[in-house]
Amino acid sequence: MNSISIKIISFIFFVLFLASCDNTEQDQKKSDNDKITDTTLPKEKNNFLFLTEWFDKVGVYKYDLTKKKYSPVWWHPRENVVMLIYKPGNLPSYFFTSDKIGTRGGFPSFSRLKIFIISNDLSETKQIDEIGDGIQFTAVWNDDNNLEVIYTQVDLVMASYVNEYTRLYDHYGKLIDSSIRTFDIQNNGFPELVSARNSTVSPSGKFGVSIRSDSVFFKTTTSDSLKLISVLNHNLNKLKWSEDENYIFISTLDANDEKVNTKNPETSQLLIYSVIADSLIGSFGGAGIKNFFPLNDLLIFDDGFAINSVINIFDLKEKKIVDIVNTKRGCGLVVIPQM
Repeated sequence: MNSISIKIISFIFFVLFLASCDNTEQDQKKSDNDKITDTTLPKEKNNFLFLTEWFDKVGVYKYDLTKKKYSPVWWHPRENVVMLIYKPGNLPSYFFTSDKIGTRGGFPSFSRLKIFIISNDLSETKQIDEIGDGIQFTAVWNDDNNLEVIYTQVDLVMASYVNEYTRLYDHYGKLIDSSIRTFDIQNNGFPELVSARNSTVSPSGKFGVSIRSDSVFFKTTTSDSLKLISVLNHNLNKLKWSEDENYIFISTLDANDEKVNTKNPETSQLLIYSVIADSLIGSFGGAGIKNFFPLNDLLIFDDGFAINSVINIFDLKEKKIVDIVNTKRGCGLVVIPQM
């Protein structure tokens, strides 16, 4: 991913998350979409976390796939959630709150950034750290499924220096490692935050993905031939394999395109490739970021911007969208994306 794309993704994670909200409590707990017909959904792990807004504040909510309703997990009248780090499984979830999100010197900025942890059973939420003010931040899962937080702050002594901090938290929210690097931005430029890790090789090593120019190909270890999966409309954003290696999920993103401010922006693309069927079983373009994660035989992904943002639930076996989370003020899996 080039440096412009990294800055775009970093930028879109930080700016303009807030919007007003007039949801009633009933609206808060129930999806507005009642047109989706019932389908067979998993009885275990039948819920997931996401973000939506209520009374001008973004909070963390749980969506029940069976009941097709959502309810609050954490919401505070004086705190605003700006990022949710979550994936299904026996792991806790993390989220970040900030008093204010804006820009400083052309870079995204934040004030009073705090980190919270939610226990795996959703029974306990607590603050584990307060970062304070800074210029930009990101958070990713490392290879050990610990949370890695990276952020930058202007040096208090030398205004031309920027300090990049890296903090690592374990499954209990305990800080287990920290480091700092200092950059002279006049000579070395501004530090770029790391992007999400993408593995082009499946966990077993049997399969792989090759990206050449604007096209993505599927390959195996037993053959030198490449099979075209699709032509990419934007730069690669995220690539993930299902645990059983039966599916490949690929998302692209270009939020710098001039079309982003049009009525029907084209900013992202999500591809779902079936290894067994040896074919593309899902392709979604249009607006938004297309954050996603697999859950049993489903793929959960967000789509659209601001109040038009929704969360789609795609059945990998049925090869179709079987449910949509559609709230009054928009929703998202990592952020509520804004243009």
